[in-house]
Amino acid sequence: MADDGTGPDPQQDPRRWAPQGQGPVRAGQGHDPQQGYGPPAGQGYGPPPGQQGHGQQGYGQQGYGEQGTSRYAAPQGPPGHSQPGYAQPGHAQPGYGEPQYGQQGYAQQAPAQSGPQYGWDPSGGYPPPPGGPTQTGQPRRKRRPLITAIVAVLVLLAGGGTAWYLLGNAGGAGSPNDAVTTLAADLEAKNYLKAYSRINPTEAELLADMGDMLTTELQRLDVLKPDASAQAGLDSATVTGLRFDEAGQENVRDNVAITKLVAGTITTNQDPNTLPFTDSFKARAFPNGIPTGGPTTIDIAQEVAQRGEPIRVATVKVDGEWYVSGFYTLADYALKDAGTPWPTTSIGAAGAGTAQDALREALQAGFDSNVQRLVELSSPTEMAVLHDAGPALVDAARGSTPSGLRIVDLQTTQEDVRGSTGLGLRSAVVEQNGQRITITRDGDCVTVGGIEGSPATPFCANDLASNLGSQIGNDPTLTRLVPKLVTAALDVKVVMVQEDGAWFVSPGRTLVGVYGDLLGALAPEDVAALVEAGR
Repeated sequence: MADDGTGPDPQQDPRRWAPQGQGPVRAGQGHDPQQGYGPPAGQGYGPPPGQQGHGQQGYGQQGYGEQGTSRYAAPQGPPGHSQPGYAQPGHAQPGYGEPQYGQQGYAQQAPAQSGPQYGWDPSGGYPPPPGGPTQTGQPRRKRRPLITAIVAVLVLLAGGGTAWYLLGNAGGAGSPNDAVTTLAADLEAKNYLKAYSRINPTEAELLADMGDMLTTELQRLDVLKPDASAQAGLDSATVTGLRFDEAGQENVRDNVAITKLVAGTITTNQDPNTLPFTDSFKARAFPNGIPTGGPTTIDIAQEVAQRGEPIRVATVKVDGEWYVSGFYTLADYALKDAGTPWPTTSIGAAGAGTAQDALREALQAGFDSNVQRLVELSSPTEMAVLHDAGPALVDAARGSTPSGLRIVDLQTTQEDVRGSTGLGLRSAVVEQNGQRITITRDGDCVTVGGIEGSPATPFCANDLASNLGSQIGNDPTLTRLVPKLVTAALDVKVVMVQEDGAWFVSPGRTLVGVYGDLLGALAPEDVAALVEAGR
């Protein structure tokens, strides 16, 4: 295929989309436009023109707080999973939106919108929810089972993190197509160590950290067996015959290429008997006996045919080799849904001299709706995708209104968070319209003072828990647990990393730390009580 970043013309290339259940059409084969899922005449699927840039490693579409009308909607992952990011007080938390397998270029065009639309725009109302009616009046099929299945496979690979280090991260490929096809072959062969090495190295490192933390905590909480292994979870998913259309590949940047998944199956077995739960947990969760779980199979070719376009899977070039990237995939879908091409330039890194200065500047940038500065202060290694997509974020945030808050002073506590530097709140002084407000952390309390006409007021974990309790009811289990979780929330640390002598914010490691703190606040009897209360 061409390397000029434009890709082949699908109306001229004989390997364009095949009818359902077939591979890519080869030279000499005909194609009936009434069959399969080919694009309407004159509507190709080539990439936006002229996409070039420079590459960096990275993962995750973490959002930062900002005000204004242009926002990036938080990613919608599998139910019950949060997304990386950290919000600033009083601001919404933007992030990349859930991949929308839309019809643009393949079927009916969506109504034109003025400017990029990343998530909700108050001036334009709410966008149609996934599965809502299209402009033709026909309901769109929900794609959550497919997204959940794909994400589940990648998350399960996190359990192989330690072993991945032993491989020396030797899973890079010479081309984007080789990266996805070798990953598919490894998954089908259940060679999970090799499959794990095909993932973007910084994403793999974060997944390994998250997987190790979750495994350790769930074993401590008597949910997973002490000898629980990644193999048991991975074997609950089976991948067969994944096929990619190499001719449809889009080179959106010199370091990012979008491959097109067109066929194969993903089968997940949700039978609790196959998972390494402890006997005590299974007895509480299934007091009437463990139900028989059947497999769920997603047929990629059928999904593609029904949606009118292939599944986009991003690959990123790192140190001269290509890797599969889940987070660049999310960014690609967010940009595609907004009708915005990948930026041809990136936002450079510009850290601070100390960890505390980096945190203070990031908080101030959030108050000021300064997206450019927020991106500059994010880890250039961990958050390379944010730097690469940053110009689009800045454009979307134009016109946002600063809050008017100014940080006069910030004092933090420092603590090790899984080998990194974590900063927590000790005290802060903020100013708005000439009035200064002080915020001080003392044990399980946060005291707010300086508000005109009001004495300094402490807000303690028990008080906050009582306020929450009025909203969640009088369940004795929740009443007992909420103070623990509120205290854990007050103890949250923002993780900072040092790269090339400068300090940056690490949203991904911050998220791992948050999960660890919240789970760490629980005891085995707490989990047992929650399970029994939820029956």
